[in-house]
Amino acid sequence: MQLGKLSPHELKRLVFPFQGRKREEVLFGAHLGRDCGVLHFSGLLLSLTCDPVTGTAQHAGALAPHLVANDLIASGAEPVALLVSLLFPPATDASAIEDTMRELDATASSLGFAILGGHTEVTDAVLRPVIHCTGVGEITSSSPPDVTRVSPGDFIVMTKGAGIEGTGILALERAEELRGVFSEEELRKAQDFLKEVSVLPEGRIALAFSPHCLHDATEGGVLGAVWEVCAARDLGFVIDESRVFVFPETERLARHFGLDPLRLISSGTLLIFTPEPQPLLAALREAGIPAGVIGQVTGNSRVLLRRNGEQEEILECPQDELWRILERET
Repeated sequence: MQLGKLSPHELKRLVFPFQGRKREEVLFGAHLGRDCGVLHFSGLLLSLTCDPVTGTAQHAGALAPHLVANDLIASGAEPVALLVSLLFPPATDASAIEDTMRELDATASSLGFAILGGHTEVTDAVLRPVIHCTGVGEITSSSPPDVTRVSPGDFIVMTKGAGIEGTGILALERAEELRGVFSEEELRKAQDFLKEVSVLPEGRIALAFSPHCLHDATEGGVLGAVWEVCAARDLGFVIDESRVFVFPETERLARHFGLDPLRLISSGTLLIFTPEPQPLLAALREAGIPAGVIGQVTGNSRVLLRRNGEQEEILECPQDELWRILERET
């Protein structure tokens, strides 16, 4: 099978049919476009999610807690607790494990997580470190955002820019190759994109405006994330590429590796589906967070991307392009 996250079709066929026992405490379960499950306990709403870091071995401990925190805020939850499973290849030394835990602890604390426990193992089942985090958050709203609330006519708001996480990972993992393209200062700036992967600030602002849905643009990038949300409701969308901001560093990396920035993994980019974008945009601007409307949800299932004034219909869910670069020979 192709490397990377399973496609929506594969998830529907291979994963979603096997969800086990149903319980009355489950408010939201597994669903396309939904990254968290939500449990209802005596008036308390708990959101749970999990995510691995597999694309980079460098500073993975600093990245992993952000991924689950982003999913939690997108479900309307504030981060509370974290469980961490760590798998290290046999060549790992003790200092590398300690450094990873030090990064995990510092990042988790900054996001409001308490690390409750997990599992740590050295195994020949992996070739590079794998960090898997399970996050727990608390929802205080009685009507949190969810993919099932997305409706035709909703505007699609995007924060910051496309390809944030992918830019940082490629700049770290392919640093030697890129030194012939970037200056040291430019390369460090691109690597520092990994410091911008949190969507907690804009997520907290967005929640005050009762959005229909929030989604962190991870695997598949901006296009993949919008597709996933709309496909979950059998809806379509139109996105205008000229409205999707791409950082200059991301553009240069994309040209060098032959990538589409809109399909590049992008934790740090929050997609907000809302019928009334203007008050939200004003609040984001006041907070210093760049954002803009990039498209709109449509009532049919057609998926259209406006490129250079022409409409291109996308017939399959966009797959993330990061793996193609990370797995190739250098």
